[in-house]
Amino acid sequence: MASNTLTKGAIALYQNGNTQQSAIVKVLDIRLCDASTTTATNVERYRLSITDGQDTFNACLLKPELNKLIKESRLRANSIVKLENVAHDLTSTGKSFLVILDLTILEQASMPTINNTASNSNIIPIEMITPYLNGTWKVRARCFTKSAIRPHPVCDFDFVDASGEIRMVAFRDECGRFHPIIEVDKIYEISGVRVKAVDKRWNNLRHNYELILSPISVVRLINDEATNGSIPDIHYDIVPLRDISKHSNESFIDVIGIVDTCSGIIPFINRTSNKDSVRREVTLMDEDTSISITLWDEQAKDFSEELAENKTVVAFHRIRVAIFNNKYSLSGHKNMIMKINPNIRQAKHLRIWYEAGGNTINSQATNNFVTKEDSWKTVQQIEKEQLGRQGRSDYVMVKATCMHIADDRVVYTSCPKIDCFRKVNKLSSGLYHCDKCREDFNECNWSYMLRAELVDSTGTIWVSFFRQQAEELMGNIPAKQFAQAKEKGDEVLMQSYLNKNAFREKNFRLRINEETFNDVTLIKISCVSMSDVDFSEYGHRLIHNLRKEF
Repeated sequence: MASNTLTKGAIALYQNGNTQQSAIVKVLDIRLCDASTTTATNVERYRLSITDGQDTFNACLLKPELNKLIKESRLRANSIVKLENVAHDLTSTGKSFLVILDLTILEQASMPTINNTASNSNIIPIEMITPYLNGTWKVRARCFTKSAIRPHPVCDFDFVDASGEIRMVAFRDECGRFHPIIEVDKIYEISGVRVKAVDKRWNNLRHNYELILSPISVVRLINDEATNGSIPDIHYDIVPLRDISKHSNESFIDVIGIVDTCSGIIPFINRTSNKDSVRREVTLMDEDTSISITLWDEQAKDFSEELAENKTVVAFHRIRVAIFNNKYSLSGHKNMIMKINPNIRQAKHLRIWYEAGGNTINSQATNNFVTKEDSWKTVQQIEKEQLGRQGRSDYVMVKATCMHIADDRVVYTSCPKIDCFRKVNKLSSGLYHCDKCREDFNECNWSYMLRAELVDSTGTIWVSFFRQQAEELMGNIPAKQFAQAKEKGDEVLMQSYLNKNAFREKNFRLRINEETFNDVTLIKISCVSMSDVDFSEYGHRLIHNLRKEF
């Protein structure tokens, strides 16, 4: 309409501080400001992008009293408005912005509703979504997980199409608007969303970005057979069980296999929360090997033992890799998805393999992967390569000599229970109390906990030794025997024990990791095992290393 012709040049005047005249502009985008930009009273603020037909300006804040225009869906993207009263200001960094104090809506943009219409225009595959997409675009995908509404409020939905998967997050009003609408396993066409870089602490999907629902977002339900058949339930990136050792600790992967064995529910006390919990141990196998999976709490309760009895094919999406004592296993978590007999190629292949005789050779599969052979390091390399400082434990082999065992601690009184080595405190009654077991005992055990100085040709390190490894370092002298010498104050005998295995070369397998106590982070090195040096093998290894260098 002629009366609604955009006022070209108005934005340039506003940016120069000339805000006296009104102007007709088009609203290109409406976004809810981040919480960090809201006022001290926590009032929501909306940011508008506008154009006058000549210039575009993205930094326009709407006066809070006008928020109702957006909430009532009267002011939307592509609306034509007349700016009646605006104010120009600068941020602390000198950037220009406008505050829209009053406006009149001249022409409303049409508002799409949720419907079953399938349109292929401007559909972007999930894997191609970035913040740099131009123009109006849509994503058509299936919702495969949906979170509960969390405080503030906030909720999220995970979507998948044939190209990949992405998370969509809804805050505040959008959370209440879209949470009841979007259902798991249904396909939607979504537009008017903002693209944001993902924070991998909270989002373990493989996509580098996530979508944020806004007041102008539109969600359409798509319900036709052609579309339903073209979009998978879940986008799997299956890792063969033999290749799990190629993935780092705490990473998330997809696996598939046949459920070979399944334990019953195992109750235990969660050390972190000190609450009662349960777990279940499951063995998953494929053509090459098998691996242990631990399921926790509700997932453990929901897992049926009949899956093992029937040798059912099960796929796990986003299951966590765990390494304990240098062995690989898998662990469930709240965002993991389990599918029974999924309709994918790998599931059909496993079923054919098993029924063709795979069930007769499953005993060849070995539970738990062992990591690749530990690297041999010198003492100098341990420090130079910053081992143990990447948020995970490093295991190395070192050929070194024990030069000295510190005599300041060596032994301590421990719990007499077989599976508990906690220190016990002697009570005035003469009993020994264990805080972990919450029991009193008439007697206690003695256990080793010592520090030894290891040295090679490149340097010196202090290493902690516990129980079996410490006893071996002490020449297999029982901890109780050393404790008796200590109680008698026999310094000569104690030193003879401490020096019994000194100045002998050994192979030490060490675990190196960071530990934080009272906000102080230190590198801790402890001995996992030790053995005599096989000098023939050591010589061959040196020759092999020299050949690799030339």
